[in-house]
Amino acid sequence: MTENFYLARQAILDNTDSIMGYELLYRNSENSSKIDNPRHATASVLVNVLNQAGLKNIVGEKLAFINVEGSFLKHDFIESIPANTFVFELTATGTIDDRTIERVEHLFDKGYSFSLDLDSYKKMEVLKKLSPYLTCVKVDASSFEVEFLKAFLREFRDKRITFIASKVEDKETFELFKKAGFDAYQGYYFAKPDIIKDKKLDGNHLTLFRLCNTIQTGASITEIVEDFEKNPSIMLQLLQFINSGAFHFRSRISSIHQVITLLGRNALVQWLMLLLYSKNFGNKKQFQNPLIIMVKQRTEIMVQLINIIKKGATSQEQSQAYFVGILSLMDTLMQVTLSDVVCEFNVDDKIHDALFDKAGLLGELYSVALAIENFDTNLIDNFLDRHAISPKDFEEMMLKVFHSAIELEMSVDPA
Repeated sequence: MTENFYLARQAILDNTDSIMGYELLYRNSENSSKIDNPRHATASVLVNVLNQAGLKNIVGEKLAFINVEGSFLKHDFIESIPANTFVFELTATGTIDDRTIERVEHLFDKGYSFSLDLDSYKKMEVLKKLSPYLTCVKVDASSFEVEFLKAFLREFRDKRITFIASKVEDKETFELFKKAGFDAYQGYYFAKPDIIKDKKLDGNHLTLFRLCNTIQTGASITEIVEDFEKNPSIMLQLLQFINSGAFHFRSRISSIHQVITLLGRNALVQWLMLLLYSKNFGNKKQFQNPLIIMVKQRTEIMVQLINIIKKGATSQEQSQAYFVGILSLMDTLMQVTLSDVVCEFNVDDKIHDALFDKAGLLGELYSVALAIENFDTNLIDNFLDRHAISPKDFEEMMLKVFHSAIELEMSVDPA
């Protein structure tokens, strides 16, 4: 099997649960956590992000963190990169000697930003030397006692450093580090379900699903419009979104009838399903919370892949792939078990089996979407080989997925 390289990103969230930045990584098929040659890995990311993809297509207006080590920093190549492009993260695995610190100081004076990956007590002395030049410090949540970190934060708080807790994979760890005084968090804790026993499904969610069913069952445009008119808050949200600049129609949209005609039923259903993931209907930031960005990425991956595998995939097949992606995070959204969600909406067996057993093509696509989130490049490699998808086509697909998610994030003015 040939060695393939994949661009990956993981969100970094601040204390308001908003995305402040993304860590960008290249991962290879031989090792899911690192590449043997760190300088080559960093150079690969820079070349692809700057020259091929365009940084804004991957991170939008957010910070872009990228792993570097001493030998890369000492190379003149780095000064050809605009100073405000990346936050260079000094990795836990790299050796940080006096020459590296001198190089960081030199680049800092030229406007470059740096973060330190702090994974052991031994790195504390390095932190003290580097602290005048650091924008962020990323602390491995699994490597330190919380009580130690509280004192540590007090010591460095006056240096205007943003402290990020990494490897935060559950809400308990998140709450612990938030109380300790951290500013931001990296990990998929926000996507883990917090199940509440005997919780009833929210009425707004049920309304949205009923609207979806009305559209999918072949109702006439008149019937669909009547259903929307019974729910004016949802209708107004849709009109605001359509007129936000994310779409480029010749004239402003003023009615649901126009929306259905111009968008089509599938696109309208997709919008309604995404609206389910908004925190509330009145929040202008509804399309910028991390859960909706995650579900957007997951659904895009599944739909794009089914189109690659089954050239000319039917709209029904695309809708089923999309539906699996939407439902896969519904337990987190609704705070009930996924079984309860699936039972309530009476999904067909193919979708049920994909969600719970990873069965069939839909289950396979779902597995790959999860593998991309978890950087499981061995599973991705096997999938690409099985379906004769070239790594180049896969990378191009992922760049489209990232861009689509960023477009959604930026589609509503956050002001």
